[in-house]
Amino acid sequence: MASEVESSVRERFEERIARITEACTFCGKCFEACPMTPFADLKETEPEAIVRGVIDIINGRPHISGAALWTEVCEKSGLCIEACPEDVNPREMLSYAKLKIQGASNDKEEMSGHSRDYFKLLSRTIRLMAGLQLEPEQFKRLTAVKGGKKHKADAVFYFGCNILQTPHILLSCMDVFDRMGLNYEVAGGVGHCCGINHIRRGDLEGGAAMGRRSLEHFRAYEPEKVITFCPTCQMQYSDFISLYSEPREPVLPFVHITRYLIDNLEALRTLYVRPVEKRVAVHLHGGTDGVEENVVKILRTVPGLEVVDVDQHADYAYQCPTLKAPGAKEELREKLFSSARAAGVDSLLTVYHGCHRDLCGEEADQPFEIENFMTILGQAMGFEYPDRVKTFKLYEDMDRVLAEAGDLLRANGIDPDEARSHLQKAVYP
Repeated sequence: MASEVESSVRERFEERIARITEACTFCGKCFEACPMTPFADLKETEPEAIVRGVIDIINGRPHISGAALWTEVCEKSGLCIEACPEDVNPREMLSYAKLKIQGASNDKEEMSGHSRDYFKLLSRTIRLMAGLQLEPEQFKRLTAVKGGKKHKADAVFYFGCNILQTPHILLSCMDVFDRMGLNYEVAGGVGHCCGINHIRRGDLEGGAAMGRRSLEHFRAYEPEKVITFCPTCQMQYSDFISLYSEPREPVLPFVHITRYLIDNLEALRTLYVRPVEKRVAVHLHGGTDGVEENVVKILRTVPGLEVVDVDQHADYAYQCPTLKAPGAKEELREKLFSSARAAGVDSLLTVYHGCHRDLCGEEADQPFEIENFMTILGQAMGFEYPDRVKTFKLYEDMDRVLAEAGDLLRANGIDPDEARSHLQKAVYP
């Protein structure tokens, strides 16, 4: 049975490659729109030749080196999708090219083993970081793998994996949903992963199988929609849904939380109970349809809040943690922080949990707070969950962290002494 599933995934993968190959006219518009090309050591810069080379890569043919270099620095900003005049998703094309390059240079069993090892490490990190911050009842509810018969829910809130490292954001989302009266079920954690961590390491079949199991779990609730927070999960179940779902299966809409809140903006307004007297800027990323516009529009409804635009590299990747092109993250931060300082903001707001985890510790060197936009909504509604990740990062002292949170770790079944070295790397990477 497993081999049949793997064969089906590989067939759909190759079908998508065939469709992209047929549709692409090598116009080079996607390459011209890419903000990451300055970070690649490209000798060949002819757009048409580079794109033709990427098509060669996905078809297993010899290719020019520039095509592989461009593939390597792709950060999924999505600007290429808007630039393409044909029925091609260049971001999808480049993701497939990365997989083809990995498959050509690595043994399949080694890739599978590497992806499993990484996933185990990630799972431990998430469990420890959640255990450091969540009360036992919350910890069990949000980290348990759910199975068995499901009751019907209007929506599934699929929060992904890594948001458990910043649980104040997750709890804020759930509190807002509760106040809005949404009939929803939560799903997330490593037990309901989209499979991206396996896919990134070349294990297409393993990652797709994991993502499909999660999709079946969501469908069991018979929801009208799946509400997401994680931009990666949103992207995987939109751009790459063909890897998880058979062509004739009904489409289950995946809606980012900012889209859901926009669709229910009037109901959201009625929940505000106090003004939030702050001047704020929003740290933005493209790549997920409409999120930039949605979050700014949502924040402008908060009484007392002044939202100002600042100059920033919003087209550098779709989130901070995956921005690996040498020098790009440093450029992003320098421009973002200097613009926020010049604007005299009280707070710089993150949208995604990954960006928040990356940036919040920088508050020590800035004249403004770094908060998540869901924290601001909570403040307007009269609640706020402590941002312990930021607090612990600002301590810069694991002894102090464990002295403060050791009892909570023990209550969640985690020995602080055994977890120390791992937490040191997670909190202070």
